[in-house]
Amino acid sequence: MYDDLILGTGMAGLTVAALLANSGRRVLMLEAHDTPGGYAHSFAMGKYRFCAQVHYIFGCGEGEPVHRLLHRLGLAEEVRFNRLDPEGFDQVVVGGERFKIPNGLPKSRDRLIQRFPDAARPLARYFATLIHLREETTRLPDRITWRDLASAPLRFPRLLRYKNWTLQEYYDHVKMPRKLQAVLAGQSGDYLLPPEQVSFLLHVALVCEYDRGAYYPQRHFSHLVDSVADSIKDRPGCRILLEHEVTGLDVRGDRVVGVRTKSGEIFRARRYISNIDPSTTMRLAGISRASRASKKRFDYEYSTSNFTLYLGLRGVDLREHGFGDHNVWHYPHDDINRMYRVQVQHHDLSNPWLFMATPTLHSDAPGLAPAGEHVLEVATSCDYEHFRRLRDQPGRAYTEEKILVRDRILDIIEANYIPDLRKHMVMRVAGTPVTNERFCRAPRGNAYGAALTPQGMRLPRTDNTTPLSNLFSVNATAGYPSIGGTVSSGLRLFDRLVAEQ
Repeated sequence: MYDDLILGTGMAGLTVAALLANSGRRVLMLEAHDTPGGYAHSFAMGKYRFCAQVHYIFGCGEGEPVHRLLHRLGLAEEVRFNRLDPEGFDQVVVGGERFKIPNGLPKSRDRLIQRFPDAARPLARYFATLIHLREETTRLPDRITWRDLASAPLRFPRLLRYKNWTLQEYYDHVKMPRKLQAVLAGQSGDYLLPPEQVSFLLHVALVCEYDRGAYYPQRHFSHLVDSVADSIKDRPGCRILLEHEVTGLDVRGDRVVGVRTKSGEIFRARRYISNIDPSTTMRLAGISRASRASKKRFDYEYSTSNFTLYLGLRGVDLREHGFGDHNVWHYPHDDINRMYRVQVQHHDLSNPWLFMATPTLHSDAPGLAPAGEHVLEVATSCDYEHFRRLRDQPGRAYTEEKILVRDRILDIIEANYIPDLRKHMVMRVAGTPVTNERFCRAPRGNAYGAALTPQGMRLPRTDNTTPLSNLFSVNATAGYPSIGGTVSSGLRLFDRLVAEQ
């Protein structure tokens, strides 16, 4: 019997599994896919290799979550990171006008005030609020006590004030001009919500985390994932079994006594940790076993999904077309709220916003493309139900829609960034929300777990417990999304389990 059985091999699961294995526990991981990593896994197409959904990350600086994990595992020198351009790691293009997002909130503020002097007051208020909220957040304890709650109005006044606000409500409050709204929300794809829906506090957290540094693994995401996975497999008595889809949890009383896989195998352990979506985990365990309060906790709206285009390019230097050690966010106009409504609610992807990443310009290490060639990854938001209905229809409706969206995205890139792009394409692969659901087992193709709205942020996102005494949850919903967020969740759960032993 194993000491710990982990369901799924996303970064949160890999984190806690690696730390448990490193501490001497016998660990088994079960993964439905043929490769570990969840959304951070990489796949090969011809001579090209793409990361499924992760393009850049935060939390890699010394003392930050990703670095802390690698240091604990003895991998900090083996897995290193390149920092994206601190003078503009993200570049936001609104209606053809380009804005660089640098590291350093005061620097970003001053640049924008110089460019928009009439908006000096709302910009000053916005950046002051970000800095104050960052300071309050650093004082938050991992576990909230009654004493913390009693002193919260004095210690965390802004966190309390803005906890139910959307980003749009804050924009309206300070009278932020609309073009600047678009620029400041230019990284909206990192939470896949428009200002009128996203939690203001979540927006602040993301901006502040990337402000500390945006990173890309020197040897690509596959090396990061494989290094952590190997640290598990190299430990005595520890295994990772791929293509082992869990179809049920056997429960006796308030404990899990085994897990069943699609092939009919049963695996047992003393303790179980699910890296699978919490709501899905409860269904696998039998949701009727949960209390009414727990049922409410596991009933939530999922985040929006995305359409992704993976391109292999030959005979073009992307540096000559505005790309480099940064990402490019393309917005056709300055009304981001309208763009999301058109794309997600009305299924109209004729003029979408685009995120464009160039990993072969983020690291010169081999492994992604033949020498001198490039990888370009492009993404935008879309609706899961639309693509699911098309997939379930007889005929070619789903394929035809993929081709239509793909070609429209290529048209936009050719018109605005890379003339004759199609002449340089050697590989093109498109992914939809149902692709996410199929390969990464993401319910409704969600990108970030529970939706990052003010209501979604009120979930007990840092509570790893479940109604079953030996079952714990660790993932983007039982914590926060992104590599930095899920690694933090894994670190936190490991420290909790050690403290409770």
